[in-house]
Amino acid sequence: MLKRLNGWQRAGIVLSILWAIGAGKHARNRDLEGAKSFADLSYKACTNQKLLAQDSDLSSCERERQANIAKWLRDGNSNANIALLALLPVPFGWLAGFILFYVVRAQIAGFSAVVPWTALSRWKKLFVVFCAVASLAAVLLCVTTILNLYVDTKVPVALSPFKDVTKGGDDFVTVAGTWTRTDLTDDTIANPLQASKIECSKQERKCVEAKAYVTGNLMLSDLARYDIRSWTADSIVFVDEGDCSVTVYTIDLNTQTVSGAGHLTNQDTISCKMNFKSKDSWSFLLTNGFNVYWEQRKNARPLPLRVLQSAFGN
Repeated sequence: MLKRLNGWQRAGIVLSILWAIGAGKHARNRDLEGAKSFADLSYKACTNQKLLAQDSDLSSCERERQANIAKWLRDGNSNANIALLALLPVPFGWLAGFILFYVVRAQIAGFSAVVPWTALSRWKKLFVVFCAVASLAAVLLCVTTILNLYVDTKVPVALSPFKDVTKGGDDFVTVAGTWTRTDLTDDTIANPLQASKIECSKQERKCVEAKAYVTGNLMLSDLARYDIRSWTADSIVFVDEGDCSVTVYTIDLNTQTVSGAGHLTNQDTISCKMNFKSKDSWSFLLTNGFNVYWEQRKNARPLPLRVLQSAFGN
């Protein structure tokens, strides 16, 4: 006959079920948000191409968007991640509860009364040591999980680990990556969580940049068109020329490096004097977005998480 569960055991079962549901839902939403952010960027680029081609049928872009979401979830092992986060902590939680229960009993009755260390066999002593280590590991795991959830609120999306320069024949080039400032020290570009895709057409003498970026809790996007100054077998040079500044970008087709350099102009006019900038000149480099994301995440860590992760070389 099965022993009737006591109140603590029933509470543990309820908490385990609530954890599995809540953690699984959180993992699913996190993976889905990442997939949507990835798919929305390609969707924006696809619709921009359609608009440039004066094609109003966006159904293929939507199909591509849905396919990208499914691919992100499939390649990222979303179901496995959900199961792992929902189920793996449960036995550790039960073990931590079991240990905590006996620690409380030991404090009330005295440690030697609950755990008669001198009278224990070698294997029982090993089990007690294992419980102590497992309890500490469970506490550290819970603290790390909570602190990482806090970091997720500060750095809500990851960026692509790829920087691409792709030639589509002799008259079309596509580049993708994340812009970083190379003229700053201990600083970064505004809205560092961003990704750009630039398409250059030799025939149209234009480059079109679609950019998605996170500012605060918002995901925004921009579309910009630039005039091409030169197009050779080795490089493409295009320019972003405004009323008060100019930035010249270069795509080096040999080294697959994409860079930009700019400076202020027309500073003798009243409107440009009012358009304050902290520097007279600046420079950019298109890089691997994941490195930017990871640096932002490291900087957003609270001190306890930095201490915990530094113990493991992170």
